[in-house]
Amino acid sequence: MNTWKITAIDESSKLWVYTISPKLSAVQEVELLKDLDYFCEHWTAHNKELKAFYKIIHGTILILGVDEHLNSASGCSIDKSVHFLEEIEKKYNISLFNRMLFNVVNDQQEIKTYSKKEFEQLLENNSIKPDSKVINTLATQVKTWNEQGVQLFSQSWMSNFFGIRV
Repeated sequence: MNTWKITAIDESSKLWVYTISPKLSAVQEVELLKDLDYFCEHWTAHNKELKAFYKIIHGTILILGVDEHLNSASGCSIDKSVHFLEEIEKKYNISLFNRMLFNVVNDQQEIKTYSKKEFEQLLENNSIKPDSKVINTLATQVKTWNEQGVQLFSQSWMSNFFGIRV
C-alpha cells in the first residue's frame, strides 16, 4: 500500500478521490492514463496553468489533484474537472460519482468495491470487522491520503455512516 501514496507533490495539495465502477480493464486503464495526462497538462484556472496530478490504483480508485502552490484551483477549474470526468464516464461506460460505493482492502491488498446494500450485508455477517481496512474516499489533501487513505473501518467515516460504534 506504500505504492498507493502520492509522492513528489506537496502534501498540502488538494485532491479528490473517486471510486471507479466497474473496475477498469487493463486496456481501459492504459487509455484513461492518456486522457488524464492530456487533461492534467491542459487544466487551467482563469487561463493560468495548474500543477495537476493523478493516480489510478488497481483500476478501482482514481485520485485527481492540484498542487496550489503554482496557481489555485477555482470553482470554474473544478467544474472543468467534473465535466472532464463526466465525459470519461461516458467514454469508458463507468461510474465515478457514485458515493454509495464502499471500498475494502483485503489481505492481498486488492480493493473490493461494494454497494451500500452489499456492505451492510457484510457488516451483518461479520465479514467486515473493526480492523478491516477501507479506502477513505473523503481525503481532500495529499497528507491526509498518505496518512489515512487506507484506514481501519473502526476509524473511518464509514463506521459512523453505518451507525457502528466501536
